[in-house]
Amino acid sequence: MLEASIQGLLHIFTVNSIIFMFLGIGFGLIIGFLPGLGGIVAMALILPFAFGLSPTEAFALLIGAHTGTLFGSSITSILFNVPGAAKSVVVCFDGFPMTQKGEGIRALAAGAMASLWGGIVGAIALTLALPVMKMVMLALAAPEYFMMAIWGLTIIAIFSDGSVLKGLVAAGFGLAVSFIGMDPVTGTSRYTFGISEMIDGFDFPVAIMGLFAVSQMIKLYVKGGSIVERDIDLAGSKTGIMDGIKDSIRHWRLVISSSLLGVFIGALPGVGASIGSVAAYGHAVQTSKHPERFGKGTVEGVIAPEATNAAVEGGHLIPTLAFGIPGSEVAVILLAAFVMLGIQPGPEMLTTNLDLVFNLVWLIVITNIFSTTFGILISRRLVRMTTLPGNILVPIILAVCFAGAYAINGNIFDVVVCVFFGFIGYYMDKYHYSRADMIIGMVLGLMIERYMHISFTLYGQDFLLQRPISLGLLALVLLSLIYPFVRKTLKARKQAKGV
Repeated sequence: MLEASIQGLLHIFTVNSIIFMFLGIGFGLIIGFLPGLGGIVAMALILPFAFGLSPTEAFALLIGAHTGTLFGSSITSILFNVPGAAKSVVVCFDGFPMTQKGEGIRALAAGAMASLWGGIVGAIALTLALPVMKMVMLALAAPEYFMMAIWGLTIIAIFSDGSVLKGLVAAGFGLAVSFIGMDPVTGTSRYTFGISEMIDGFDFPVAIMGLFAVSQMIKLYVKGGSIVERDIDLAGSKTGIMDGIKDSIRHWRLVISSSLLGVFIGALPGVGASIGSVAAYGHAVQTSKHPERFGKGTVEGVIAPEATNAAVEGGHLIPTLAFGIPGSEVAVILLAAFVMLGIQPGPEMLTTNLDLVFNLVWLIVITNIFSTTFGILISRRLVRMTTLPGNILVPIILAVCFAGAYAINGNIFDVVVCVFFGFIGYYMDKYHYSRADMIIGMVLGLMIERYMHISFTLYGQDFLLQRPISLGLLALVLLSLIYPFVRKTLKARKQAKGV
């Protein structure tokens, strides 16, 4: 294994592999910067260019492109409240408030470093988990996936701004929106109002661009001024970068736990990185000493999802390499590249082609290092864009959003949907209904419905009582609901004793 690891590393340090890796990273940063696209689009666009390359060169190009999108989408999420991809939505919750307080550089640096650590943890976990992952995957079924989605809903109280009822209303609205389209069981259309474009439901990236980006631009237009007022000092950029790096080190426990959570969720086929980022955010809130700061601009709210998003990539590769089962849409593209290059995932990949496995592991680490370094170097210049007057910034951001919405399906209806959700997001923010809760409902709605139907079909109505693991997850859900109240009570008693 050591020999295969060394060979995999040496494959990277050839002139061609290095060139293709940097081309991929640069391309990924550009695609990641465009709202609604992200890693799947970057890899799909660049896949044809991998034809005719050697496996190591093709992997360098593809992994570099995907890693580049991670930081590219973080830029727009943190600085402009414009999620570059679905998994970057959670980064907006605290990243953008930090920018509004003049801490955009710190947020970018902390996110970049957390992403680096997450990528390294993901690569290490990929190396260690391949031999035992089959047993874990066989132990989980639809009831466990259903309970994990329910657990994700338990964090809605975090964003409720003092009103749990408003949080429930927002999350319920998100669930209702996720049910628009074709019923996965009966095949009948639901809530489409006779509009044929709504049969497949709303594209998630289009909806989140409207809820966050377009609504923020409406708010900026109404308010006037800029995202960050010019009297806020941005000159101490080096200090901000160092603060961000120190933050990622100071919260090393959160980085490691979020990364391991990302690896686990990434290894589960069909769950997705957006679920991982939501779960990581909830984990960060529940383990923080100051949960009341989340949603208002705390660096922990940036570190946790960024570490998870990077670690998910290593997790996705576990079922892809070991069993030929793609763990995500990105893994589907990588699997297509395997077929194109004549590589067979499975036992052959872990024996005769073990050096290629380690080549992928090393690429995850090295591309994260280069992407993080480049991101930190340009963060000082990027953050100054937030001081642009609204009459300059609003048309630019709206044009990018509408172009991104149209590019997803080549359909003008998606642009209309983006504007529609923009006004919904604006009025939700105005009347203090959490857009974050709505997004959580939309993300988890389809997963809850799908796995609930499968669980009923396979195990009956008492499916939770038939499987010990799902019972354990149910206990976790209950603890997640009870723990914040218990901690609040204990804190109040401690303060009372101190008085």
